[in-house]
Amino acid sequence: MNNQWKEYLQCQHAVLTDDENSVEHFGQPQDEHAAITTGNIICPISRTTFIHAAGDDAKTFLQGQLTNDISFINPQLSQLSGYCNPKGRLLALFRITQHADGYRLHFPESLLDKTIGRLKMFVLRAKVTLEAADADVVRFGIAGDQAITQLGAYFSTLPDAENGVVEADGITVIRHPGHRPRFELIGHVQTMQTLWQTLSPNFTAVGSHAWQRLDIEAGQPCVLAETVEMFIPQMLNLDVINGVSFKKGCYPGQEVVARLHYRGKLKRHMRIAQFTADACPPPGTPLYAVADPEGQAIGNIVLTHPIPGSATDIEFHALCVIANEAAVDNAVCLQGDTKTALKLQDLPYPFPSEG
Repeated sequence: MNNQWKEYLQCQHAVLTDDENSVEHFGQPQDEHAAITTGNIICPISRTTFIHAAGDDAKTFLQGQLTNDISFINPQLSQLSGYCNPKGRLLALFRITQHADGYRLHFPESLLDKTIGRLKMFVLRAKVTLEAADADVVRFGIAGDQAITQLGAYFSTLPDAENGVVEADGITVIRHPGHRPRFELIGHVQTMQTLWQTLSPNFTAVGSHAWQRLDIEAGQPCVLAETVEMFIPQMLNLDVINGVSFKKGCYPGQEVVARLHYRGKLKRHMRIAQFTADACPPPGTPLYAVADPEGQAIGNIVLTHPIPGSATDIEFHALCVIANEAAVDNAVCLQGDTKTALKLQDLPYPFPSEG
């Protein structure tokens, strides 16, 4: 986390995580939890960065590397797009925005070094540069029924649909999917401090984890260091949430992804789940059938978010990739513990077909 931004947030009563790279809460964790569920919140978004792709061949280069059709991106529309290995397994999942100086590929900063290094291997003679975001670029999120009204007092225009983008006064505003309006704001630290100061009196400040909670509720996946090369795009429902195109040209892994779409039958899909456990299972944690909790894994956790509860019985919301035949209530659990049975919830979009 940028040091200037960190110090500013601490002056706003932020309590940092042990590694000081994220905000745990702003002093009232129970009240903040309630606000995440029903109120209007403002939260720092941490552990996220972007790769800046610029140059005459930037569009062509990205088109040949990623799962989605880059030609549909414009300065007012962002796009999800995956980056696969030759076997069709996801190395990263980006939200891409277009700007006057090129494209920005937003994703977890833990994947930055390996991802930018791999992409640069394929630049060859193309006129494209790939650079990491400046260290003084920070971001925070706004969500709730008052988000549009409050942001509208600051910005002359806002994205009027999910995945929309507006750029004004050095700040990028991205509207993310969700059952309530939510926006990600990105800019240089000094500008963002001023914006936080302006907006925060109208919102409840909450910890960085809130953004993960909202991603889970919206069924929006991510690829983290623990899950690199674990999932193919369709397992994360990217074919349903417009993260993969089956009409564009070739990219690494395209043959595998396309064959599954046209000829195969996908046996696992991502779902939203709720369960209790005594500790937070990390992304990638295998899942098992309740009837055989020591047997072969039938899925994996994509993303988890703890919900405050008793000290010994913590409730979690999660995105999980689960075998279709096992995806029924109380049929999936963590290894060796049938008490952790997952209760599945409806996705906020149509469930993917198996084909």
